[in-house]
Amino acid sequence: MRQATLSSFITLAAISGLSIGAWAAGISQCTSITERKEIRDLAPEEWSTLQSTVALLRRDGWFQWYSYIHDTSFNSIHGTSHFFPFHRRFIRDFEMVGQRYNPRFAVPYWNEFKDYRNPALSPILSKTYLGGNGRGADGCVSDGLQAGWTMTYPNNHCLTRTFNGGAQIQAWYTSEYTSSVMERDTTMAKFRQDIEYTIHGAAHIGLGGDMSTRTSTNDMAFLVHHAFIDHIWTSWQGQGHQMTMDGPGVPGEPDVTLASLIPYYKESVESVMTLGWGLMCYGYAAPVRSGPRSTTRRRRGLTMALGDVAADLARTLPVHLLQKWFPDVNATVPRPGATRIAHGAKGLAKNGGGMPLPMDVPVEWVDMHGYDRHEVRRVVEEARDFVNDMNEAGYAPLY
Repeated sequence: MRQATLSSFITLAAISGLSIGAWAAGISQCTSITERKEIRDLAPEEWSTLQSTVALLRRDGWFQWYSYIHDTSFNSIHGTSHFFPFHRRFIRDFEMVGQRYNPRFAVPYWNEFKDYRNPALSPILSKTYLGGNGRGADGCVSDGLQAGWTMTYPNNHCLTRTFNGGAQIQAWYTSEYTSSVMERDTTMAKFRQDIEYTIHGAAHIGLGGDMSTRTSTNDMAFLVHHAFIDHIWTSWQGQGHQMTMDGPGVPGEPDVTLASLIPYYKESVESVMTLGWGLMCYGYAAPVRSGPRSTTRRRRGLTMALGDVAADLARTLPVHLLQKWFPDVNATVPRPGATRIAHGAKGLAKNGGGMPLPMDVPVEWVDMHGYDRHEVRRVVEEARDFVNDMNEAGYAPLY
């Protein structure tokens, strides 16, 4: 049984021509670009394309194949600076295989900032999209895109989810925290830690089930979540870090550089650093925003939304907190016509309260990834310090 499984994997790799093979000399500009939309912005025909393509990918064993890749590469692609390059290449690989079935296929992303307070109530986790919490003793997913699916790697089992708050999911991270990380972090080593241990881990832990295992790729939530993480990296790259790459690599190997080879793919890190070049023929569409601070639906990109955050912060927070958490925000130059918002509890009323404190990270999750427990604790405590400062200042979160 095991031998047959490995043989089928080799066949899939040979058919795709994408997962195994050397990176061609030179990187050329893409002639066409795949547009990745926020999942809620997909038109009915686009969602139908995604549904039918994903069904074919399942039929032909691709979910099994990608879970195998992620599982066997696991220790090299987490807790190292290969985290962002590998997952960018991995999601694009899945997307390109899907485009062999339907050229219009694209992996959407999930703007988790909109749902961080109570992710379980997100429409993304309803029968309309990805389905909700697992049911029964086994936690099997029974509605949505993958309703009733049986996964075949690492063994036959139903696709599972087990929310970490029972019927709810403990709160995730805010756009404000992310904006702070993007301003303060100037190295990949620091940026990777601050995203991987917080925003990245929160969704995996919160959804539970397959998403909390080495084979989290069984769940389509993995794809839309990591597309979002990639979107965040892309935004940070656009803030003066386009080719920033440093920090630890695979244990026992040198630190990661642009010339380092991405685990499994054996292609240079440099080959994935710029969207629109090489195989990275995709970009992110600005989501249609309809949030608590918007009365009209208009196009807003992730970086523009973070710009809105900065504008609010500049007129809300005391200077010492701007200097601590948002060094790039110029607190002395308010936007035309803006007035500073008074500090205090009244500022928390817009969204029913301040920011919720970040969840505890289970030690089992830390150890499964081979993370340094002290470093994870330090990063999460720093995030909690951020939340406490924002709440004490009376800042009203964007969502």
